[in-house]
Amino acid sequence: MPILIKIAPSKESKQELSNPITVVSRSIAMNSVVSKHSHDWGQFVYAHSGVLAVSTPSNRYLVPPEQGVWLLPEIEHEVTAISNVQLTSFYFDVSLLDDLPVKCCVLKVNEFLKALIKEANNIESDYQWNSTDGRLLHLILDRLTQAPNEVFQLPYPKDHRLLALLNEIQITPENNNSLGEWGEIVGASARTLSRLFKKETGLSYSEWRQRLNIQIAITQLSLGKSINSISLHLGYESPSSFIYMFKNKTGVTPTFYRENTND
Repeated sequence: MPILIKIAPSKESKQELSNPITVVSRSIAMNSVVSKHSHDWGQFVYAHSGVLAVSTPSNRYLVPPEQGVWLLPEIEHEVTAISNVQLTSFYFDVSLLDDLPVKCCVLKVNEFLKALIKEANNIESDYQWNSTDGRLLHLILDRLTQAPNEVFQLPYPKDHRLLALLNEIQITPENNNSLGEWGEIVGASARTLSRLFKKETGLSYSEWRQRLNIQIAITQLSLGKSINSISLHLGYESPSSFIYMFKNKTGVTPTFYRENTND
């Protein structure tokens, strides 16, 4: 079990924004945790390299390389570096949020938006909003409003029977019990568990399991684990079936993440 190192949120989280959009770049070492905090503005956290896990009271978001998580104002969140991470955060004044997602989510970053974000790292903190730098940041805002959602969100249920089931699954992800088999363990029928999953997470049990598998797989890949060992760990009959699921859900092969999270 890795030792987690607690670090404080960046000082900007405790200040008022000096411009409608503020850019903050930082590195976070593997197993570091940015303590729970919230702020009055929206935040987009983009991972240039490495993998972040961002937890809110109701969801866990995985932020692989070249993706970013959108966080609403006032949402308490904690950030954990699964591997060494280089990130850029954009803080958005609430007056700019009308066209951004109304829920926290992971957004896909295409090549053009990636180039804009890279360029934004050169902007000085005292830039003028009506300057060239300000127009660059406004363009990033426009592009974020068009970015598609990704599948790296894992909603948490609240029912004690589902929590008991999910705790066991996360300890032994290779366990492929059916809902009926889980029901015998936690004291509920398969029909009840199925209904509760849909009601409390918005996903079916099988959909939830696939998202959990993706999160576990990306975490393992960022730590340098082999595709063979990960497929066994997740209970797949063969590496090829695991690769098919991963590519079907993420759009890329597991190798992409392994190659893009190692320093």
